[in-house]
Amino acid sequence: FSAVYLGDEGGNFVMARRLEDGNFSTRIISRTSEPAGVIEIDRGPDLQIIATRTSSIISFDPRERPWYVLAKAEGRAVWSREYRLFTDQVPGITCAHPIYGPDGTYAGAVGIDFRLGELAEFLKSLKIGDSGLAFIADSEGNVLAYPEKSGLNFDNIRAPRSPLQQSIKTGWIKAALETFIMEKSLRFTYEHMGDRYIASFRPFPDNFGRDWTLGIIVPEEDFIGPIARIHETTLLFSFWLLIIGGFLTSTIARELTEPIKSITHEAKKIQKLDFEGEIDIRSPIAEIRAMSEAMNSMKKALGAFKKYVPSEVVQGLVNRQDEARLEAHTEEITLMFTDISNFSMIAEKVSPSQLMEQLSQYFDCIAALIHRHGGTIDKYIGDSVMAFWGGAMTSHEQAKQACRAAVDIIEATNRMNEKWLQQGSEIFATRIGVNTGVSLVGNFGSSDRFNYTAIGDSVNLASRLEGLNKLYETEIIVSESTATAAGKEFVFRPLDIVAVKGRHGSVKVFQLLGRCDSTDAELWKKVVTMSEAALQSYLNRDWRTSYEQFQSLLEVLHEDPAAEMYLSRCRELHESPPGPDWDGVFRVQSK
Repeated sequence: FSAVYLGDEGGNFVMARRLEDGNFSTRIISRTSEPAGVIEIDRGPDLQIIATRTSSIISFDPRERPWYVLAKAEGRAVWSREYRLFTDQVPGITCAHPIYGPDGTYAGAVGIDFRLGELAEFLKSLKIGDSGLAFIADSEGNVLAYPEKSGLNFDNIRAPRSPLQQSIKTGWIKAALETFIMEKSLRFTYEHMGDRYIASFRPFPDNFGRDWTLGIIVPEEDFIGPIARIHETTLLFSFWLLIIGGFLTSTIARELTEPIKSITHEAKKIQKLDFEGEIDIRSPIAEIRAMSEAMNSMKKALGAFKKYVPSEVVQGLVNRQDEARLEAHTEEITLMFTDISNFSMIAEKVSPSQLMEQLSQYFDCIAALIHRHGGTIDKYIGDSVMAFWGGAMTSHEQAKQACRAAVDIIEATNRMNEKWLQQGSEIFATRIGVNTGVSLVGNFGSSDRFNYTAIGDSVNLASRLEGLNKLYETEIIVSESTATAAGKEFVFRPLDIVAVKGRHGSVKVFQLLGRCDSTDAELWKKVVTMSEAALQSYLNRDWRTSYEQFQSLLEVLHEDPAAEMYLSRCRELHESPPGPDWDGVFRVQSK
């Protein structure tokens, strides 16, 4: 064969082919990574690089080639009809095998090219009597390989043809094909222009995958010689038939099956943006070794790129067959900000190496939970994490997913803190703010470098909600929009109506206590009912009643900084009532 290659649904393409001078050529077409373009590498017989060429112009799309379309449609190993090979620009055929992802979706195809001219040369070298010949045809009588290249219309190989190959010039070949097509007989004799001929047709093995037939036609006069010569000729052609079948089936299966399986496995990993590990494919076929080296280079480059870009964003672009560009749009998303309480004081007491080790464990824990619940990590800001749900990872349950992640983060970091406390290490108390609202989401930056992020009032509010935890001594505070969208899966305690610094409007905020199926759910629901009543009395300016209700709430919880804060407010308001324009909104003066 002349070339082996791999194409995927993203339009990416890797090919290794043997040149006529004994050298090798590798072509890599990348559409889904930056920068997109074409890389061509020439290698010597020892696979040492001779020359490298790059181009940003991509004129070839594997998804439009006949072998790719056929493999995708059939869903199995297939052989194409004859067509003009794109790279060599000569007639040929392709063996293609589809590749599927772990979820069963079509990911791409592996192809191997064979030049028809090489089959023609092989058939021409066969000695069949004095003037006999062999050729290969399909079930419709289309001749695929013929001893004389001039006998086939190679210049018009894409043009539709009649069931009988009209470009065969030899009349007695046409007559044999007509008889074979009409009578479906594998062996017969016939007469043409006064001469008698013997024709034999031998179908290729079923596991070859194509309905091809080897035809042998010999003038009857050639067999008037000794019986031994006839027997020898018959054995010779049977032997060559086995060689052709073995070359196109057994040899390919033996030499390519395991390497192709390995390449397929690595292609699936690349499709999932998993670039770990090195490809180690051992094969006697130089083209496969060259393709293995090319894929290793691609994995290293993409693996380095992945560390700087949210993989969810890149995966979304690949799935949509889109390209990254400066653009943004407004949509409703759910944002989360996390922070470590008193981190500055902790950093003063802990050595840099110990702090780095603990932070790595802490961020690994948070990142894993955010990803598990479908979130995208936007950035790390010191000891804080900004994440959001929506954008490239669109979900109708974004608020629920964010709340699930928040609850799991608190539970996981509490377990981590218990372990650190036993080791004598400092603990990281986590505070979380969550808000759902319309934001501007997309790629921001300059033309050569940009960041996928979200900006707007909803983002700022989520950050301020995280800071409110310090005031109320809580762990998770969410906005009313998030609590409403998350539904009845969680227990939300009404906390206050606040106007955060830098924002004119007010927002009702809630403390996320946990899931409704928690062992403490009944106590939490009682706390919610009591908090709603106390807060309503507070807003109705009935501060005495509100004071008594918060006092009762404090007796239930034994310790509740938020209730204690309201007791202090009620005393002050009762002693010094505000004017009639008092709206109950607490205006926060700090971040």
